[in-house]
Amino acid sequence: MWEWQILSLTGFISLVLFLVAVCYILYSGLTTEIHIRTGLPPVRSITVAYKYKVGPYKDCGSLFRESCSIGPKLPCIGIFYDDPKKVPAQKCRYAVGSILSEDAPNEEQQQLYEKHGFRVFSFPEVTHVVTASFPHRTPLSIFLGVQRVYPQLNCYIKVTSSSSSFTKCLLNHKLQDCEEVSGGKCRDSVWKGRSSE
Repeated sequence: MWEWQILSLTGFISLVLFLVAVCYILYSGLTTEIHIRTGLPPVRSITVAYKYKVGPYKDCGSLFRESCSIGPKLPCIGIFYDDPKKVPAQKCRYAVGSILSEDAPNEEQQQLYEKHGFRVFSFPEVTHVVTASFPHRTPLSIFLGVQRVYPQLNCYIKVTSSSSSFTKCLLNHKLQDCEEVSGGKCRDSVWKGRSSE
């Protein structure tokens, strides 16, 4: 009798752990829509304190933690230069840091970051960008974001830069028509087109 109870308990615990793992993966962004758009950037000119590294993107977490420990109330930023499916992990380039300001940075904060080995750079204002949004909810979100966002961005940029009729589709928000123009190569995307002319 007790063997059956142990087996039932083991089965129940296994089921609960499986459900928790599935919920964690879904919450991390496995099925989240990737919103890609063109137009005005979400920020104008910004000043960023960053550290530049070369290596696997999975190692960027320590830089995010360091940056957040210096300025816990500042928004973090990650800039990933290479497609990890095309560039070996050891050669992938990235910069991670904090956004110090959208105007003039606080001198005290800037000096604090520089003291910890961060460089400071002011991005000029741009008027037209391609942006993608993906949630950062858990450490797994970084991996899922890299695996899911890069292919969609690549496809979006290739199709929009090679087809003026695709841009017209984006203006009309008709993804089915856009898929026909692109030959159906980007069916998994959810493109929220907000093109500026």
